Order: sequence, then C-alpha cells, then structure tokens
Amino acid sequence: MSLKHKKPPVLLETESVNPDAWNGPWGRINPTSETFDVIRFCQGTAGRNLKMHSYPVRVISSWHWTQEQDEEQLRIEAGADLITVRGKGLERIVEALDRGTLEVLKESAHLDADTQAIVVSQIGIDSQSDPGN
Repeated sequence: MSLKHKKPPVLLETESVNPDAWNGPWGRINPTSETFDVIRFCQGTAGRNLKMHSYPVRVISSWHWTQEQDEEQLRIEAGADLITVRGKGLERIVEALDRGTLEVLKESAHLDADTQAIVVSQIGIDSQSDPGN
C-alpha cells in the first residue's frame, strides 16, 4: 500500500490580502473568482461633476500598463474608446482585469500613506463614437 501525499492548500493571492484592500475610494475588485459582464468607470469625485461609463467586458480588447518615475498609467482599449487611468498601485487593477474581477474604477482624490494602496488620480476617456466625452 503506497502512501499518498496530500498537497497543502494553495491560497489564492486574493485570499492573503486584507478584504478591505479590495474596496476603497478608487473602486472595487471582487476577491472571488466570480467574473463580471460589465466594468464601470467613474470620472470626477464628490463635489465635482460626476460621469459614469459602463463597458461590457467583451468589448475590452487589451490593456497596457506603464510606469514612469512615481506615476503609473494604464491604457485600456474598449471598443472604439481608449480609457487612460493614471495613479499608483495600478498593477492590482491589471491583475483584476486579467482575472475578470474588476467591478468599478473611480477617480479618487484621497491619497493614502500606505504604499500598497491604489490611487486613481485621473480617468480619461477618448471616444471615437461620442466626441462629447
């Protein structure tokens, strides 16, 4: 009779992070493997003009993350639109896009002393279909 070794359970990266780290003034990531049909992008902050844009996940064709000095930039191609997100900690947003678990992304004026925090300083949307954006 041979002995079978039981593999230790592997924690998902999302399980090892404080659940509060998946919600904040910058938006929301679902830490489970549940995927979403729509991603919402919110421009503006409280007290300013607010605009909300929703995109079906199926129209998001690619995203490109870059970092120059202290600022990160994430460019998301969604149909005919180019969504540009500027801020810090955006690598976690890229991971959520890869997994299909990003629900909401919002501009946030709040700067956190925590270096692991996500800060979205600006969301720009260049739309070929509606020049009013």
